[in-house]
Amino acid sequence: MRASAICLAGVCDNLSNPRHVARMNPSLPARLFSLRSWIVALSIALPLLVLVRQGQDANWDLRNYHLYNPHAWLHGRLAIDIAPAQLQSWHNPLLDLPFYLMAQAGWPGLVVSLWLTLPFIVSLYCLLRIQQRMTGGGATRIGAVALAAIAITGAATHPSLGTTLNDGFVAAVAMASLFLLLRRDAPKPSDWLWAGVLGGAMAGLKLTAAIYCLGLAGAALVACRWQDAPKRLAMLMLGGIAGFILTYGYWGWTVQQMHGNPMFPYFNQIFHSPGALPTAHADARFRPQTLIDALLTPFRLLQMSNRYSELELRDPRLLTGIVCFPLLLWLGKHWPEHKEKLRMLAAFFFVSLVVWLYLYGIYRYALPLEMLAALPLVLLLQRLPQPWARIALIVAALAFVKVTIRPDWNHTRFTTPMVQVDMPTLPVGSMLVVSSQEPLAYALLAIADDVPVVSIYNNFMIPERCTGLQAQAERRIASHQGPLWLLRTPSEADDVGETIARQYGLTSAGCQQVPTSLGELRLCRLQHRPAPIACQVPAPAPGR
Repeated sequence: MRASAICLAGVCDNLSNPRHVARMNPSLPARLFSLRSWIVALSIALPLLVLVRQGQDANWDLRNYHLYNPHAWLHGRLAIDIAPAQLQSWHNPLLDLPFYLMAQAGWPGLVVSLWLTLPFIVSLYCLLRIQQRMTGGGATRIGAVALAAIAITGAATHPSLGTTLNDGFVAAVAMASLFLLLRRDAPKPSDWLWAGVLGGAMAGLKLTAAIYCLGLAGAALVACRWQDAPKRLAMLMLGGIAGFILTYGYWGWTVQQMHGNPMFPYFNQIFHSPGALPTAHADARFRPQTLIDALLTPFRLLQMSNRYSELELRDPRLLTGIVCFPLLLWLGKHWPEHKEKLRMLAAFFFVSLVVWLYLYGIYRYALPLEMLAALPLVLLLQRLPQPWARIALIVAALAFVKVTIRPDWNHTRFTTPMVQVDMPTLPVGSMLVVSSQEPLAYALLAIADDVPVVSIYNNFMIPERCTGLQAQAERRIASHQGPLWLLRTPSEADDVGETIARQYGLTSAGCQQVPTSLGELRLCRLQHRPAPIACQVPAPAPGR
């Protein structure tokens, strides 16, 4: 390879030195093997260090639906419970199934957490292999360390590692799809097909992953010859549809049969299920409201705020990607053998970024972009002459780690079993009522399968809305003849739930403590007095 082909803006790396090449070439296979082993070691060691430091997951979503949804699916509770996991009660349980089975089997929290860390190991490995492909023989250990350190310590990646938030699985599939497409000089049609299968399957498991399916479509548009773009898009779409049907088909059919909306309660402005309001039920709290808001997003992320997250964070990585990808493309004339790969990576990054901003703006959903954003910076710094390249990489890694402020989604020390609930046995014929904005559904795994759970107030069930499900909950409580119980937290905020319960003629007759490994709960016996039925919406017809 000529020196001019491996120079960047007139600055050549060490391989442009013939004497260095002569010294390296005889041991190049051994060096590449050593570098690949180094990549494997980094991909495993860094996530495990983060996991040990953070501890065991105890986030809001885990308490709310990551345990309950697979349990309800396997134990037939879908037909008897009403929204105990709030808006998320109908999320596809398939992705959470391994975690649920491990937790239910009483496995140690550390072992379960290793499963939840696996997607981050895969993501980091694929990212470092992409880096290796983009630098060839010029890849260095210090470059891999810098990229790994920046990628794993982001405000989305670091706190999500080892948790049930599942954004790590999205990142693993996104990075694996990119590596699949970049591992050859020119991707084959079958590569696009399998990338589509991976992306579509992930979108079926977690709908927010659709962001990165569109990012792959952007990569397909700019790859190779423009004339072949329709063929690439067709293969990608075919694989995506197949993957989505594979992972979401059965669940979508199940929810359609129950509520008349295969994605209930989302997109209900299209499907008009009587069980929910005819709205999208999308979280628009963090979505930019104007084009100016969207353009300012990467700069606003340089300041600590909760503009893009429930908890405060600060992270410069997206801005780094926005600046460095175009710079790398502009300098690509000095890097012709990788120009096509750069176009694909940049298209994936920017298309995904625009879709993320338009649909969500929730920072942790940008986790794959956060990991990828450091790649162009590291590729640029690796092209500096030694020892400046090594110094710049170290300084960059330390600077990113230092300036980033990461939210904590709630962690605890490792326990065995990971989740434990000491729920008393409820009398035969009981019904459990939930009236709380707090995530309580994890505790429902400890009650008998014949005890129905009816939620009357949470982030989805609001009495004033008077939807079909709200009317059904009201009727079922009014007609129930057996013992009634209320599950709540000791928090004063749950006093609001008891106040709302009184609208249904339910008053507390004393509470007892329910110890759990995720905090104390209260189980209250309810007295039922007749109350007027305010919500008169007809119940959904069978098969809807």
